[in-house]
Amino acid sequence: MKKIKLLILDVDGVMTDGTKTYDLEGNVISKRFADLDFTAIKRILGHGVNVCWLSSDSRVNEKVALSRGIDFHLSRTKDGKIDKCKFVKIFSEIYNVCDNEMAYVGDDWYDVPIMQKIGLSYCPSNSPNIVKNAVNYVLNSRSGQGVISELLDYWIETGVIVENEQIDM
Repeated sequence: MKKIKLLILDVDGVMTDGTKTYDLEGNVISKRFADLDFTAIKRILGHGVNVCWLSSDSRVNEKVALSRGIDFHLSRTKDGKIDKCKFVKIFSEIYNVCDNEMAYVGDDWYDVPIMQKIGLSYCPSNSPNIVKNAVNYVLNSRSGQGVISELLDYWIETGVIVENEQIDM
């Protein structure tokens, strides 16, 4: 089994259920997250695996990540384009990892290029077929309903992470 040193997470549609609340100016003011996933992230970090969020939304997602102590990287460029694939090289340098030591969880067409470039990739069960066909494993959980919690269980079952009684959280 591959040794994963970095878990990269798309946020909307993975950590959230995709529900957004907008104000009268069209700004997103809230999203729905599953707290089980934040616990799973802490446990994954406790096993020595770095975790970061890669998202095109800095307004809400960056603030949530920072409040939870999770590294955040903005995937949207100044011209409005989303290029997540360029982050493989950036993450390799920041986290001192090789492509095959990275895992990615995403749910959307924008995630497919990075999924095809790194070691392991996963998606929620309600992802479109183009994403399901690109990943190594389709999780049973739907978006925002414990996707990362299920991923942690899967990693423990398959030996990606070795569970022990003493983890550093």
